[in-house]
Amino acid sequence: MDKKNIINDEEASVVREIFTKFAQGYTGVDIAKNLQTRVIRTKKGKYITDKAIYKIIQNTKYVGKVKHGETVYTNIYPAIIDEQTWQKVQNIRNAYKPAHCRKQNKYNYILSGKLICGYCKHKMIGESGKEINKVIKYRYYSCLTKRRRKKEKCELEIIKKEQLEKEIMDITWRVLSNDNNLKTIAKSILNYHERVSRAESNLKSLEMQRASYLKASQNLITAIEQGIITEQTKIRLKELKAQISQLDYDIEQEKQRNYTYLTEELIMKYFKGIICGDIENIEIQKGIVKTFIREIIVFNDEIIIVYNFTEPLPSKSIIPDNITELEQKAIDKLELLTKDDINKNTNLSFFCSNQYFAIKSKRNKKA
Repeated sequence: MDKKNIINDEEASVVREIFTKFAQGYTGVDIAKNLQTRVIRTKKGKYITDKAIYKIIQNTKYVGKVKHGETVYTNIYPAIIDEQTWQKVQNIRNAYKPAHCRKQNKYNYILSGKLICGYCKHKMIGESGKEINKVIKYRYYSCLTKRRRKKEKCELEIIKKEQLEKEIMDITWRVLSNDNNLKTIAKSILNYHERVSRAESNLKSLEMQRASYLKASQNLITAIEQGIITEQTKIRLKELKAQISQLDYDIEQEKQRNYTYLTEELIMKYFKGIICGDIENIEIQKGIVKTFIREIIVFNDEIIIVYNFTEPLPSKSIIPDNITELEQKAIDKLELLTKDDINKNTNLSFFCSNQYFAIKSKRNKKA
């Protein structure tokens, strides 16, 4: 069999973009929304949906392989995705398939979708079982490796549902209910973003470019006021106005990207608004987990809880490389929270990054 297909460069470009973004951690929903916003459609003129995205990233023809029976052919479709990108996408897709959603909702596994095993970097899931008499139920969280990859070993122990949820809520409450802690975190976040903003050369470059265009525009206006006007002058002035308008937009986007609008008051207001009711209420707990907690990395002896400090960003899948980086930051950038009554006998530390801050704590297995 030696029949080959020809690559359509335009379509191939979209496919490469889909694989690249998925490998970077974007979800199928986010990728589909972006393509729809740009009015990129299928051959039949339909919008590309998240379901279509997941079909595309599973299609082996994009890596140049077609299976017929037990034979794999590599000479029919030219590969438009390299083997490394393909494998990374498959690893992400396989690692984070949704699991037991109905059971998780039924038994209020409030940490579902947020828990990551600190050892093998796979997701953790909520499970339940019965004792021998088939009456007494027990519920727990366990690493997905133990269930789906039985040949692989993971040293993370299973954790009782109530125990882990209480640990997470206790730590979160200690952070949110203490003004000294919140101020320490808010100041650290602001200092971090000020350093990022000062180091961000692109923003400075855009502002300098805008100032240059504005000066040129003002010089032309002065010339026109003095009666020096030609058709070329009018065209150039129009061009400068368009360029300044575009730069205004680019500068605002860059500022948004760097969170330069943040203030200590805004961060504190967001923190204070998280708990609006009884922390023991299951619905309040669900809301805290959904809006405030980004992910939770679990070890047998410690936990890293990653929090948002503004409204949650568009969702991105958590991939093993990101988790490893997060762990390293937790080791390298620890700062002890203030030692007051609410933090006595606890071992809390934190660090902040561009989009989140994290609390690291020793596990309280008696919680």
